[in-house]
Amino acid sequence: MLDYRYQTFLTLTEEMNYTATAKRLHITQPAVTQHIQYLQQELGIELMHYENRQLSLTAKGKQLQKDLYLLQREITKVQEQLASTVEHTNLTFGASLTIGEYMMPDLIELYLIQNPTHDISMVTDNTQHLIELLEHGKIDFALVEGEFNQSVFDFQKIAEEPFIAVCSEESPLWKKDRSINELFSTLLLVREEGSGTRLIFETAIKNKGIHLDSFSKVMTIGSIGTIKKLVEKNLGITFVYQKAVEEELKNGILKKIPLSDFSVVHPFYLIYLKRIQLREVETMEEFLALLG
Repeated sequence: MLDYRYQTFLTLTEEMNYTATAKRLHITQPAVTQHIQYLQQELGIELMHYENRQLSLTAKGKQLQKDLYLLQREITKVQEQLASTVEHTNLTFGASLTIGEYMMPDLIELYLIQNPTHDISMVTDNTQHLIELLEHGKIDFALVEGEFNQSVFDFQKIAEEPFIAVCSEESPLWKKDRSINELFSTLLLVREEGSGTRLIFETAIKNKGIHLDSFSKVMTIGSIGTIKKLVEKNLGITFVYQKAVEEELKNGILKKIPLSDFSVVHPFYLIYLKRIQLREVETMEEFLALLG
């Protein structure tokens, strides 16, 4: 287990309030202050400071927070392995919504056939939240479609997917080549901020001098399935990875809008922290072999 003063520090980084931290840990507020002061003196660095009456982490404090989360995860894994009577692998990873829903079911099936004794947990969330889970040591690796800090994470490309515009079969938009400008008067359905899909789309149109405000009406929906249903009902259009609408395109429920001035192919990545343990790297390589 981590030293109790480091536990206090981690709790404070989550609460960002001395009173709330003391209440959560069932200790006094002066005790919280003493723990933080002790760590700062012991390490010879400033971990927290007030700015405009707001408590914040210093750069060193943020680094310590990340390192402690990873250390805490490693300690938990060692404890689980020692407590278990059977040697087995626990694998916890994340997948962005598109990858999790449309790529992972077949991949997990193949993996479990080859590794029937392994325990797998998959967290499905948007790219931004998965990166936070990685940094906090909550997951071993993530499969994402969005942008990430390549100086912090090691990564491997696992696929490349076309990013397309789709509409209902009842819409006339798919029946001839068009410019993206011709779509501005149509309701645009987009994912929430923090989604890799949303970021890819905004980046692509920004490169053409276009903003979301260029569309007359934009609706934010946090579910790919709901977006597809609304498009099927001819209530709007969306931009999505082709992989996510393969069945609908095959069945003719949705149609690809042929755009003469919009062509985007974007990679999917497997990412992990550079300080990750060797055993997690070996497990990830098994996943990559299945993807290949």
